[in-house]
Amino acid sequence: MNMRSSLRPLALFALVVAAGFLTGCSSKQPLQFRVHTDPEGAHVIYRQDNLSWIYLGVTPLDVVEVVSDERLEEENTLSLKVMRCGYLDQEKQWTGEALVDEIEEKGEVFWTPRLIKNVE
Repeated sequence: MNMRSSLRPLALFALVVAAGFLTGCSSKQPLQFRVHTDPEGAHVIYRQDNLSWIYLGVTPLDVVEVVSDERLEEENTLSLKVMRCGYLDQEKQWTGEALVDEIEEKGEVFWTPRLIKNVE
């Protein structure tokens, strides 16, 4: 048996272990976000629990984000916020359980806020 063939099982084992570390233990699922505002052109951001806000895009928005299953548990929250110059920011928040219910019912996270002009 040469040195090269004896290293193959070790290399394969190392590759499997590394793949396990890279993928992690929790599973993830794609969430379809669909946000339409009146008027269009608002910027959309989201966050999970109290983590940093993540930019999704401009309305009308139809985008998929990958979220870990543990973030969809009942005690966790997911928030969407829409912002447009000259209008008041609007925010909507779901618990993990309510978010799962909406996805099962509608197949997506759907929100259509009507923006209110800022009169200041």
